[in-house]
Amino acid sequence: MAGMRWRNLALRVLSVLLAILLWIYATNEQNPQNDQILSIQLHRLNPPQGVEVSGLPTNISIRVQGPRTQVAALTAVDFQAVVDLSGVIEGEQYIPVKVNAPTGIQVVQVTPPRVHVVVDSVVEKQVNVAAVLKGNPGRGYNALDPVIQPDKVILRGPRSKVAAIDQVKVTVEVESATRPVEQTLPLNPGQGISVTPQSVKVSVPVIPMPAKTLAVRAVVNGDPAPGFETSGVTVSPANVQVVAPSNILAGLSGVDTEKIDLKGAERDLTVKIGITPPPGVVELNPNTVEVTIRIKKKEQPAPAVMVPPARTER
Repeated sequence: MAGMRWRNLALRVLSVLLAILLWIYATNEQNPQNDQILSIQLHRLNPPQGVEVSGLPTNISIRVQGPRTQVAALTAVDFQAVVDLSGVIEGEQYIPVKVNAPTGIQVVQVTPPRVHVVVDSVVEKQVNVAAVLKGNPGRGYNALDPVIQPDKVILRGPRSKVAAIDQVKVTVEVESATRPVEQTLPLNPGQGISVTPQSVKVSVPVIPMPAKTLAVRAVVNGDPAPGFETSGVTVSPANVQVVAPSNILAGLSGVDTEKIDLKGAERDLTVKIGITPPPGVVELNPNTVEVTIRIKKKEQPAPAVMVPPARTER
């Protein structure tokens, strides 16, 4: 009797197992397993205060598996990928990625499974603002040192980034300027760094350059023909106005013409010729002069007179 009960129980268990297997087989035949690869957004969980976490990708890739009909209907919003930042410390580290999937779907691969992050403390630092002039003022004008208001700003951001910045630069356009330039310029210290204030006012004085009247020196190259010599040089005008920065003018005592070729000349020579501007000179007024070089024959020495020796009386 006991043996009969055992056989009946065994038959019932076997029947249940066969039914389950048949159901799984039928299900797989009608709705087989399928794979799909999705790109999903990566979220931060428990972000810490007072630190900056960099290096986290915006999206990660996952490969999921499940019934074909269910997998075919999946989209990226059906999943949630997170990294828990509650335990991070300053420095470099790897944090695992966790993915939550719908019921019946298995996540078989996460790429990357861990993310490499850099954790920096957020610090503040005061730095100077420097202005860089771009272009050249109008002819005869000089741009002086810019005035910046305020000339110091506060940076706030990750320690490693802020420590690498000594000053924040702005660029001021002064091309062809003939009067003072005033601009309000935004500050851009770099990605991930905030600055207070966010802009500065820059004033660049643009003033006429000083002028000085200097003598013109004629530069002669070569010698007249044999038997001839120069007897004088006239430059008209004899002086010109030189425009240059004051430090350049202070070192000038005169200006030179271009070279005048005198080789083999037998008569007076008059030429209109340009002036060679010294380095740093912006303007010469006028920039050409007329030079006259007078040439004459060399004077021949008078012949020597022979004086007979005196006679002596005996």
